[in-house]
Amino acid sequence: MRLRAESIGYAVPCVDFEARIHSVFQTAVNLRPAHQDLLLTIVVAGEADLPQGIRLDSPDDLPFEQLIVGKSVFCRDETLFFEDSDLQVDLHQCKRWQCDLPALATNLSNPAVGEAWKFVWKLLNERQVKLGAEIVAEALFHPDGMAGSAISRRVGKAVRILVEAARNHQPDNLSVLTQLIGLGTGLTPCGDDFLVGYLAGLWCTVRESVERRRFLSELRRAVIQLSAKTNDISRTYLEHAANGQVSSRLEELAAAISKPKSLAQVLTATEAAMHTGHTSGVDGVTGLLSGLATWEGEAVLVVE
Repeated sequence: MRLRAESIGYAVPCVDFEARIHSVFQTAVNLRPAHQDLLLTIVVAGEADLPQGIRLDSPDDLPFEQLIVGKSVFCRDETLFFEDSDLQVDLHQCKRWQCDLPALATNLSNPAVGEAWKFVWKLLNERQVKLGAEIVAEALFHPDGMAGSAISRRVGKAVRILVEAARNHQPDNLSVLTQLIGLGTGLTPCGDDFLVGYLAGLWCTVRESVERRRFLSELRRAVIQLSAKTNDISRTYLEHAANGQVSSRLEELAAAISKPKSLAQVLTATEAAMHTGHTSGVDGVTGLLSGLATWEGEAVLVVE
């Protein structure tokens, strides 16, 4: 079976490489390249583009279950070959995908942008309550008003410290990341998902500010250094987010908020971004909105 790749992320090697199958899921396969810590991810056509992703131009019901964890994968002449499988992936002529979050230059003081942010914030909180998510966005910033779960309280305390550190450009307080990275249950813990979105939000609002860029540089360094505290899959997303690279769904939501054409467009992007895993999507959107409002929206995000 020979399939064609529609797109590949910026982190996929441009030359021949070798890897082993790390994990197999219904719509995704993770590969660990030789001599590298970060994973590559093959996803079906209906999934998002990823910094480390190889997105196939194919149906969403591929028989990935034939692939075995630990088996070898070889990339030769822009084609992936899988040990003990007839599956091949053609990488010729596929587009290379990459984010440019700083170009969005999000500004919540713009009335249309502020309204879009508030619209997504309301949808997000409603969805988190409905899902029974480990964290609810509003609760993170109102420590005395909404007790929430033990994890929610821990995330909230860490997030409030992180937001204040960013607003005051104080990288000395980044030890708080140890309370977020790896926190929570699931394939990608909620603390990691929040932080991926939060980093995206900061990258969207860094602009030409020297202080913001200096803080973001220190935050990037700290996240990469501490990312070993979590699992391989989550670590991959964290390190790419630290470099301003996130999934296309999160980027498209950031763009919809930053340059809103209509609330219908914002709604479509919000639903797509939240529809990832059980709560990974909503946790990432929580981080994105918090990051967007850290430097650009003190009036909409009040830290108590």
